[in-house]
This record gives sequence, structure tokens and C-alpha cells, in this order.
Amino acid sequence: MGINQTYKNRALASLEGKWGTACIATLILALISGGISTAVTLPFGSESPTGMGLNGIWSLLCLPLQWGYTVYFLKLIRKEDIRYESLFDGYKDFIRTFLMEFLYCIALVIGLCLFIIPGIILSIGLFMAPYILKDDPQISAMDALMKSWQITKGHKMKLFWLGLSFIGWIILSLMTLGIGFFLLSPYMETTFAHYYEDIKDNVNVA
Repeated sequence: MGINQTYKNRALASLEGKWGTACIATLILALISGGISTAVTLPFGSESPTGMGLNGIWSLLCLPLQWGYTVYFLKLIRKEDIRYESLFDGYKDFIRTFLMEFLYCIALVIGLCLFIIPGIILSIGLFMAPYILKDDPQISAMDALMKSWQITKGHKMKLFWLGLSFIGWIILSLMTLGIGFFLLSPYMETTFAHYYEDIKDNVNVA
């Protein structure tokens, strides 16, 4: 059995009996980040300057919610409390979660502007920052990103192939007009949360 399938199997085991709650959590994220954004910009037109501006502002305000969604699945595999209210925990620590997610997005844009490959490397290297921010209440947003880069040393290629292994499911989800993502997103989030659990102490890799 390949390492990718090992993590996927662990994710499926963690989701057993919890698919319903995981899908509802995904629906909540989609309705708030996408649904409300559409409702707010609709009167102005999504392609108008006002519509795009409002959409951008709402996307920024939803960054702590994205953090809460990612951490939701870390809590799930740890068998911690995963009430839907926990999706909004990022707003209790707004500055750190907002800055971490915002800086992550900026880094991705810079990486993609340089070329696609640097963007992929940056996204993988900084990918573990949300988990680190959750596990260390004292760490700053920037330090969480830097620590993510450190603990993914020696793992970036493995993480790349792990993400790529979902490509078939992504295509199938697109064929269902996006409905399949309500199952796929929890599956992927749980898989990566398990990977973090295995490398979170990887701080001294050369």
C-alpha cells in the first residue's frame, strides 16, 4: 500500500460516522464565503468595480472562517469538540488568523507571479501554518508560516504527490457541478490533517 493511500485510509477511518457533520461544516463555509458574497454583490453586478470591491472585502473577512474550517478537521482526527460553532473560532483570535491567511495568500500570488512552480513550492511549504497557529497560541502569524516551511523540509514532494492523488476525485466533483466537493473537501482536509500530525515535530531536518 502506498503512503498516499495510507493517509487516505486514515482519513476515511476518522470520518466514519462523521460524514454528515463534515459535509454540513463544508456547506456552512460555502454559504458564508460564497453565498453571502454573491448576495451582497448581485445588486451591483459581480464584474462592476463596486461588486468586485465588496467581494474582495467579504473574502478578506472570511479568512478566519477558512482557518476555522481547516482546524475543524484537525480537531476531528484528534476526537476533540467539533461543534459547528468552532468553525468561527478564528474570529476569537482575529488578528493572528487573519494575518496568517492573508500573508499566505500574498505569498501564493508572489510565487505564481514568479512562475507556477515557485507558487506550488510556496503553497506546500506554508500549508501547515493553520495547524501550527492552532497548536501554539503564542506564535505569531509570520512565525507560524516560517515554522510550516521548516517542518515541511523533506516532505514537500510527498505533500505534492498526496495532493495530486486527489485529481481524479476533483475532476469527478467538477462533473457534478461542484456538489461532489461537499464530500471531497472533508476527505482532503482530514487527509492533510493526518499528515500534519506525523510531521509536526519535524523541526530539526536539515
